[in-house]
Amino acid sequence: MIEARPSRWRHRLLAAGAALTLSLGAAVAPATGALANPKSTLPSGNTDYRTLADYENDMAELAAQHPTLVKPITLPYKTTSGRTVRGIEISKNVRANDGKPVFVDVGMHHGNEWPSGEMTMEFAIDLVKNSRNPYVSKLLDRARVVIVPVVNVDGFARNRRQTDTNTDMNRNYGLGWLPLSSAGAAPWSEPESRNIAWLLSTRQATVFNTQHTCIQVVLYPPLQLAAGPAQDTERLHRLASAVAAKYGPTYRALPSAEDYETTGEAIDWAYYATRGLSITSETCPDPGVARTFQTQVLDTYAAHRSAMFEALETAADPREHAVIEGKAPKDAVLRLTKSFDMYTSPYAQPDGSVRPTSFTTTLSSDLDVERSNGKFRWAVNPSYRPIPAYQADGVRGNQTGFYTEPWILTCERPDGTVLQTTRVNVDLGKRVEVDLKQCKRDFHRKDVR
Repeated sequence: MIEARPSRWRHRLLAAGAALTLSLGAAVAPATGALANPKSTLPSGNTDYRTLADYENDMAELAAQHPTLVKPITLPYKTTSGRTVRGIEISKNVRANDGKPVFVDVGMHHGNEWPSGEMTMEFAIDLVKNSRNPYVSKLLDRARVVIVPVVNVDGFARNRRQTDTNTDMNRNYGLGWLPLSSAGAAPWSEPESRNIAWLLSTRQATVFNTQHTCIQVVLYPPLQLAAGPAQDTERLHRLASAVAAKYGPTYRALPSAEDYETTGEAIDWAYYATRGLSITSETCPDPGVARTFQTQVLDTYAAHRSAMFEALETAADPREHAVIEGKAPKDAVLRLTKSFDMYTSPYAQPDGSVRPTSFTTTLSSDLDVERSNGKFRWAVNPSYRPIPAYQADGVRGNQTGFYTEPWILTCERPDGTVLQTTRVNVDLGKRVEVDLKQCKRDFHRKDVR
């Protein structure tokens, strides 16, 4: 049994209740349509589920009232019914593109799992309300949190598990995809799955959590037993165990395939594409307890809060990401990219063959050099990507190796002019310094275009 890592910082104050006792006043008003209760233990004070408008109003209000701490996000793909998927980023000096490690936390892949959205939204409000607390402040100095409380807004609007195309979007991610009845017409056919792929492809997410109900488990890759253990099983199990322990003694941490086998889930693609630690956290009342707002949200939030701080601490931990550092011209834009092919599971093709199909994953994130001395420090996922079981010739389980795929680092002017390109290999927990002398030399030269 792999032991859970002890918390990096002691935070006994978190166990005392769902909210810290601070003299900050009410940072967020109760959501529209929800009943306010001064005895509510939630950061928002709510005692009822939000509507979609409530979620959007709460996020807009957080961003409007705390512009240096909260930044709104609009995901690029509208849903089948034309709805917009929204989120927020939370960090100190949030609008600075400064290269902090990232924790991505999303809710409601399944539109009828309302508590998952509540947990995600309440944690966002919690971070903002308590941002002056030394423990929270230190974390927000060191890391960035990205919150999308409702991924499947069409399903939520209709209180149904699936999207408007009757697709279970958490079966629609491309890696290992199979054409099951609820998996969509093709891998990535749903705008909702493409939105989360975009989110993780454009941010160096050290930790990715997708929140669900209703069982008591914290799951990690792989999704199928035939795939064999993930290369980073020890790291994945350590995080999942630590999160599960915060939820309570009845929660288990295990590979998703050992809970039940499936394909095309977010955590599999996320881990094998980025090497970020990717988990599915499922909360649920004990067997026999009625599933109500009280039991699924009010009674669970304090434990959820501690669990998410565990995930955020892990994201900020330098042992769980890599670092690229150096000097570049002030106002330069640094960009990291890589592209590679990934594969579905084998399935029957129109020509009668049974084989996988391929799709291209492109990761691209950037950093703005803002210091006058040009120094930068960028927390990134390792360039060494785990080899997945799903390959061009079928499922090849029990992979133990990593692709040696360097990041392609470009140093650019703000107008996109590329002045220098270099390859960067950096492993987990390591730092590498890059030499950008050419970019520094040419940045202000008018004859270089």
